Amino acid sequence: MTNQKPISRNPWVWVPSLYFTEAIPYVMVMSVSVMMYKNLNVSNSDIAFFTSLLYFPWFLKFAWGPFIDMFKTKRFWTITMQFIVAVALFGIALSLTTAMYWSLTLIVFALMAFASATHDIAADGFYMLSLEQQQQAAFVGVRSTFYRVATIVGSGFLVVIAGQLAPGMGFKNAWSIVFIIAGILFVLLFVYHKFILAYPLEDKGTMIDKKLSGSQIGLLLGGFILFAAIFYLAFLLISFTLSLFGVASPWKTIVSTIFLVLIVVILFRTYVATFVEKFEKSESKNEILLPFIEFLKAFVIFMQKKDIWNILGFLLFFRFAEAQLVKLVQPFLLDPRIKGGLELTTSEVGIVYGTVGIIALTIGGLIGGYVISKKGLKWWLWPMVIIMHTPDLAFVYLSQYQPTNFILINLAVAFEQFGYGFGFTAYMLFMIMISQGEHKTAHFAICTGIMALGMMLPGMYSGALQEQIGYQNFFLWVIISTIPGFIVAALVKIDPEFSKKKLA
Repeated sequence: MTNQKPISRNPWVWVPSLYFTEAIPYVMVMSVSVMMYKNLNVSNSDIAFFTSLLYFPWFLKFAWGPFIDMFKTKRFWTITMQFIVAVALFGIALSLTTAMYWSLTLIVFALMAFASATHDIAADGFYMLSLEQQQQAAFVGVRSTFYRVATIVGSGFLVVIAGQLAPGMGFKNAWSIVFIIAGILFVLLFVYHKFILAYPLEDKGTMIDKKLSGSQIGLLLGGFILFAAIFYLAFLLISFTLSLFGVASPWKTIVSTIFLVLIVVILFRTYVATFVEKFEKSESKNEILLPFIEFLKAFVIFMQKKDIWNILGFLLFFRFAEAQLVKLVQPFLLDPRIKGGLELTTSEVGIVYGTVGIIALTIGGLIGGYVISKKGLKWWLWPMVIIMHTPDLAFVYLSQYQPTNFILINLAVAFEQFGYGFGFTAYMLFMIMISQGEHKTAHFAICTGIMALGMMLPGMYSGALQEQIGYQNFFLWVIISTIPGFIVAALVKIDPEFSKKKLA
């Protein structure tokens, strides 16, 4: 009797739980950490800088995305990373009980971020391999919904628990218990997916039929380290050059990174592309170089896409305003009124931002996915751009008038979050659209890596900027920061038929 592994399952059995699982570590690293550190009296500057720096693993997804494509299955990587995240959640709980909690929690959060980013690559690849294109578009709303449900659990339910426990045991112990609860939940999700995820026939590494020698593995690892070293040295050189012209941080960091991205794209479109092409046309190929060429090929194909500059601009700047706003929402809601905040309690923030706000975000995402499936991304792009950015005015109102009415605060936050959820659907579908074809998993990882960079850089300086100009002027600046989002939307080209539901 043979125990045949299922090659497919009903998407409703695994898509909701998979994207619920994908969200938990991201929420803990990007959102819950902000609340935790604010409760532990860390400054807004440090919170914004260091939690934004934790975006770095998601940015680096573009560098190791091809490895996920080349080795093992997407299912293997998904399950393995879920186990590592579970361990990291318990690690945060343990770290909070020590005197070195600040350093230790940041280190474990970084580990969790790398595992989560790798999980994202594998899970998104598994999603695209397991579903047809029309199903992918139809389930964007579903995956977004359960991603947001997990966000409610993380930044809503768990934050409320911390707020309720803190008066009796202090915030350190309260947050330690919260992370133990999250760890137990993640263990259950890991076990569920280990048994429920199917084994799609296409889910195999591109190097599955090639047995790698020690030299090939060494070359891959060495090449990756060399690439990272050159990347970092180039960053330092550009930063030093900008310093000579009087450009100071954080603008120096932002400009250096943008220059570096431009240089990498140019190199891959020219010299690296030529090198790969010559190798593939060569009659006598060096076998040791095969995995390294396969690694480079994924980047070359992406960087040679038509309108690559417009694509990069869209990925980097469509959420320029939101990248700054998101890091200061929770501190703004928590800070005393004398500092320009709304002086809510931790539990109230868990309700306003982590529950009501996320529900509005979810509804926006659901409606966005539904309407795009009817008329396509091209038709809905501009309405989504407008609906995404205009509601940022809600925080201008809240910061200018500092209302005390709890219901009014909830409505204002829900208004902004609904717009963001609705508009972000266009961003997700755009990434899926440009990832179609060969190396789709690696290409989607590159897209999400660039997306993370677009969130990381503005977020890093947002805290320091807010402390310099105050909440009122900061949220006015956020409105000005929406302008790049409109510009990049005008420059991209959308396939009129992509994501549109085909009529019988």
